[in-house]
Amino acid sequence: MKLETLKYLLDIEKRQLLFNKILDIFRDFNNLEHVYFKLFETSEGYIPSITICKHLNSTEVKHVKVFVGAQHNEYNGLFGMLDFLKLIQKQEINIDEILGNDQMLLFLPLMNPYGFLNPKKDNKSGYFLKNGTNLNRYWRRTFAPEYPNFNDDHNEYPIPEHTKIVKKILEPYWEHEDIIIYILDFHETSLLQRDLSDLGQNLHKESITYKFDHIYKEMIILNVLKLYNIPYYRKPLFKTCGRDANLTHIQLSMKQLDTVYEKLLDYISNNKDKLPFYFCYSERSKNYCQKLADIVYNKLKERDILWETCYPSISHQHIYHGCIVLMNDATSRPNVHALEIESHKQFFNIFEEIEKAKTDPHYFDKKLSSINISLELIVESIREMINLF
Repeated sequence: MKLETLKYLLDIEKRQLLFNKILDIFRDFNNLEHVYFKLFETSEGYIPSITICKHLNSTEVKHVKVFVGAQHNEYNGLFGMLDFLKLIQKQEINIDEILGNDQMLLFLPLMNPYGFLNPKKDNKSGYFLKNGTNLNRYWRRTFAPEYPNFNDDHNEYPIPEHTKIVKKILEPYWEHEDIIIYILDFHETSLLQRDLSDLGQNLHKESITYKFDHIYKEMIILNVLKLYNIPYYRKPLFKTCGRDANLTHIQLSMKQLDTVYEKLLDYISNNKDKLPFYFCYSERSKNYCQKLADIVYNKLKERDILWETCYPSISHQHIYHGCIVLMNDATSRPNVHALEIESHKQFFNIFEEIEKAKTDPHYFDKKLSSINISLELIVESIREMINLF
């Protein structure tokens, strides 16, 4: 990302201008061979799409790979897709090579134009659609109408037109069940760094009574145990207190926990400036997701920009709503692989970021460095997913 783009993101009055510039950049890709740009009009703004394919006829396609971004106030997917497409434009990626296996690529980089243009405080800085809908709860209802447990999805609104547009685009391919459809959804979360910080501050103080109230906290500890070869014997390591409990406690002695905490502080220090991330999979996409995550992580590991982890991919089964990943297990259609990447959220509160930019003389250098590491993860993930069948 360039400095000018970041400054536009942090100026609410310039969001519309930035949005128009982004659409113009995508429109320019339409001049490339095998690349098709289209705008879909919704009541909340335009949704851009880029299709790359030699044959738009579904009978000539064997693999459809879909990349989804900016459902919420997260922009790694949007700008990562832009960077990837620019590599094609500069001929640093050979378009004939990536289309050599009868595959179609579909990029949906900006799914929530209203949230992008209206980052309000009462809208989690641009998280929701205009009517308050969380777009990432409706994919299961959209693509798996046969799924019986929609009450789990917390869908108090009608299915958004945004998801209906995606369904319509994919419909010719979805109907042919021999076509393999792969969907990669790009997300960001503040929990990764918040959980790391919380563990560092409170694990030793609270000791064996510490509440592991999120799966990411458990994964951080599992990383420390494995990376530092710390043995443990009581299983399961994390145990719930009751049938309906939404947290776990760790089954280690206080002495063992002291050792874990000491190594945890080393881990936090060693990974201070690196990007926290996870690939997430449903049960049906597990093998594919694990392969992709391992390839991407091992490739970027040489750059020393990602936090060290023994678990670059984890199950998404701890989530109870209708996101794209869980749609994978809900649909009766075979040959679907849906996964997502969670990485550090860059703009948890855009208004706090605006204030930081005014007071911290190093803000732009630090933020651009962090964002561009995230974009490297996105670009590499797109590259490798295109190659992986």
